[in-house]
Amino acid sequence: MRNPTSLALVRNLTLLAVLVLALGLGGCSSCKDQLLQIDQLNAQVAALQQDVSDREAVISEREQIAAELTGSLKDCQTENAVLVEQSEEVVMITIPDQLGFASGQVMVLDTMVPTLQAIASAVRNHPDWDVYVEGYTDNKKISEEYQEYWPTNWELGAFRAAAVVRYMTNDLELPAERFAAVSYGPFRPVAGNDTPEGRKQNRMVRVVMHRPEM
Repeated sequence: MRNPTSLALVRNLTLLAVLVLALGLGGCSSCKDQLLQIDQLNAQVAALQQDVSDREAVISEREQIAAELTGSLKDCQTENAVLVEQSEEVVMITIPDQLGFASGQVMVLDTMVPTLQAIASAVRNHPDWDVYVEGYTDNKKISEEYQEYWPTNWELGAFRAAAVVRYMTNDLELPAERFAAVSYGPFRPVAGNDTPEGRKQNRMVRVVMHRPEM
């Protein structure tokens, strides 16, 4: 989908260039200045057209990545548990708590491995895209037995995100420079924390693939 703001700017600048040209041909006294203005407007139009083209290419590749992931997750029979979404120019893969980690733990479970392998395949196929791994938790206080390792949900979310990054870069041999680990802890919930079902939804890891600005 074309960016409507960029398209409007391209259209308006093109019309303005035509208007300036028409005025110049009408017999003005400073044709040289008007020709310079036309050249400048044409350069702006060309730059905006290139920007629209670049964004279209990114969005097309985003759609391709999402399709690849959906197919791979279907093959490993986790497509009903893992959510693949597209937003603007990123692909988001949400891995629910039941596939990821045991309660209060940060070791990647075998149940998550097929999903990470599917993501790894997409990462390899699209080498210009970087990966953020985000850790999310519910708002329940960390049990005392685990507070020595992660005093708050901030640390728990960070350790889980880092565990996924470590698995994908060490075990799946992806380039570490393409990854970042982020923790949002309990502060970006997707559901209410006042019910067990809501808290369960808020415990997740989200992998975000994005193409950095060149």
